Formats: sequence, structure tokens, C-alpha cells
Amino acid sequence: MIGILGGMGPAATVDLMAKLARLTAAEREQDQPPVVVVSDPRVPDRVAPILEGRGESPLPHMLAGVRRLERAGARCIAIPCHTAHFWYDQLAAGTALPVLSIIDAVLAELARCAVPQGPLGLLATAATLHAQLYQPRLEAAGYPCVIPDRATMAELVLPAIRLVKQDRAGDAAPLLCRAVEVLRARGAPLTILACTELPLAWAAAGDPPSDCLDATEALARYVVTWYRERS
Repeated sequence: MIGILGGMGPAATVDLMAKLARLTAAEREQDQPPVVVVSDPRVPDRVAPILEGRGESPLPHMLAGVRRLERAGARCIAIPCHTAHFWYDQLAAGTALPVLSIIDAVLAELARCAVPQGPLGLLATAATLHAQLYQPRLEAAGYPCVIPDRATMAELVLPAIRLVKQDRAGDAAPLLCRAVEVLRARGAPLTILACTELPLAWAAAGDPPSDCLDATEALARYVVTWYRERS
């Protein structure tokens, strides 16, 4: 039983579930992996505690979600939220279940696709970038990160994320495409969409840029691989 600790936000949780179903490539519904989901948008905001050291910690709420998944029979946990991974060590220490990291999933996807070493773009929330959740891991693997400057974050990336949360992925799409163009011009031939709202904007683009890596899809593939190895 795959457990999903979701709700951060709800649309990203649904996106992960859809990608799990698609990537399983089952011939009948009984071949799909069983999934149990806690999608609780009442988890406190993750940004202020990371950026400003203030506000209610989301950790107790996330640990409560882990307990619910345990009781429901989950045998692993996936979290379709990048900023939640700021508390990854505490979450992993709070359960005997394996917590499958979206960052590990992205690194596995880069290896699977044989992406040549070199600069990679990284589009994420300000909190994810500030917390350095990706940069040291990517750089250790030979992928120095090209991140947005303040203007690109303020004018393109953060508004795109807000629009997706408002169920306006179509309006977010052109902002995301422009942000990818900015990073491409700065030397990034491939950009990681390291916020689970951004792949929804990418999918809504009429002609989405091909030089992006969808971290949610990478997590889905990582979870499917985990499941197949144990079933």
C-alpha cells in the first residue's frame, strides 16, 4: 500500500495520483498499486517558518498525517510537496516506514535519462531555494544550479505558483514558459520544475517547453519502481 501525504496543495496531490496510474501501465485496474491518501490542506504554511523562522510549524500536522497513513496500512510514504522536505529528516525519524524523497527521485530521473553533467535550471519556491534542498545534492552529482534572480521570482515564478493554487493553471503557463526561457538564456539547457504546482502550469501550456524535468513525474516513477520491486 502506497501512502501519499498530500494536501500541500490538493491539486499537486491529484497530479501525483494521476501520474502513478499512468506510469504503472497496468492492463487491468487490479494491477494498479493500492494507494491511501491523506490530503489535508489545513497543514500550516511551510514558507514563513523556512524563510523567516516564524509561524506555526507544519511538522506536528504532517506527523499526524503520517500516523493516519500508518493506521490505513501504508508501507511507504511519498510527499508531493518540495518545501515539506525541509522537515524530511524529522518525518523519516518519526516513522518506521520508508519516506521516499522527491529529491532522490529527481536524481534518479537524471540518471535514468542519462542527462549530461552541466548546469541545470531550478524553478522552485523561495523557501525551497533558500533551504538549499536541491543545490548541494545536484552540485555533488555534477549539476551546478542556475536559479532565478529576484525579478524573475517576483514577476514570473511566484505568480505562476499562486495562480495554480487558485485553479488558474492556464494563466500561469505563459509565466512559467518565460521563466524557463530566462534560465535557458543563462546557460541551463534543462530546468527542473521543483515545485509541485509548476508541472500543472507546464501541462496547461499550449506548447510547453520540452527542456523541463517534471519532479512530480519523477516522484511517481520512483514510487512505481519501489512498488514493483516489492510486489
